[in-house]
Amino acid sequence: MESLTPRENFIRFFRNEPVQWAPSNRDMLRFDPDIIPDNVARGAVNEARKYTAEEYGGNDMFGVPWVYSPVERGSIEPPGYTMMDDICDWEDVVKFPDISAFDWEGCRERNKDYLNTDKLISSTIYTGFFERLISYVGFEDAAVAMIDEDAEDAIHALFTKLSDLYIDLIGRLHNTFGTEHIYLHDDWGTQKSTFFSADRHKEMIVPYVTKVVQAAHEMGVFVEMHSCGCISTLLPNLFSTGIDSWRGQPKVNDKYALVQKYGKEFKFGVEIAAPDHEVTDEEADQIARDFAEQYKGANIWIFLTRGFTPQQMSSMFHIIYEGFGQNCPVS
Repeated sequence: MESLTPRENFIRFFRNEPVQWAPSNRDMLRFDPDIIPDNVARGAVNEARKYTAEEYGGNDMFGVPWVYSPVERGSIEPPGYTMMDDICDWEDVVKFPDISAFDWEGCRERNKDYLNTDKLISSTIYTGFFERLISYVGFEDAAVAMIDEDAEDAIHALFTKLSDLYIDLIGRLHNTFGTEHIYLHDDWGTQKSTFFSADRHKEMIVPYVTKVVQAAHEMGVFVEMHSCGCISTLLPNLFSTGIDSWRGQPKVNDKYALVQKYGKEFKFGVEIAAPDHEVTDEEADQIARDFAEQYKGANIWIFLTRGFTPQQMSSMFHIIYEGFGQNCPVS
């Protein structure tokens, strides 16, 4: 097999074709442009120009205000904020954005050098379905609405329109910038359990994730679910959507057990999380050796989190790929 680019290798992974190495987040180029207001509001712009913490926050594309916290590296709505009291009123209150008015061509021009890459270009939809519901009415009312029979029709209508918006957004990201991987961000659980039952999840959310995934696949775009929380009971529902992978929180999900149980039918992204202290080089290398021993032979892609130095990451990847019996594609 001729040498593959990181992009080609990642695509082979998602297509169940032979790969030359286990893909990692080093093989992706994150691209979350500032023309999409959610990326600025949520504190997660990734493009040629680097944003500062002071520039983050503000209104998302629906006009919901967000306050950015540099400590948490994320944003929340102002305490007590709600767009409406009753989600059943959403059609009278929510104004859907005209994303065709975003400066797509200008953004492509100023990022042409940044996007000149042999990596897989990856973009994120930061506020999915349940999280978008929360942004409108607050968490408590959103959770209640998910089990309120009187709100079902309104939520189905809202999620239908949201799914159409997300499909349009994916198409524009793909056609304008070459995005071939989407993170669909929608948290479904706490550190102990899910926000709702598997049956309710299957009825109220799964159809719309499925719709987005199917449309993305028709464009040639892979979709990864980014859903925090202990949501292992929802995984059979998630698999049914046709989603390409899921990278759940390792501290609240027994990722190794899930890979052992479902790894032949589903692809997992597996995080290597840095400890909550300054990591020595020796400790980082041991973490890599332990990971390689545990996951050798597993059909996974690898994500190293913040907390390791660039030098430590390079050493760790070499150790992991040596343990996997693969050539290391990174210096």
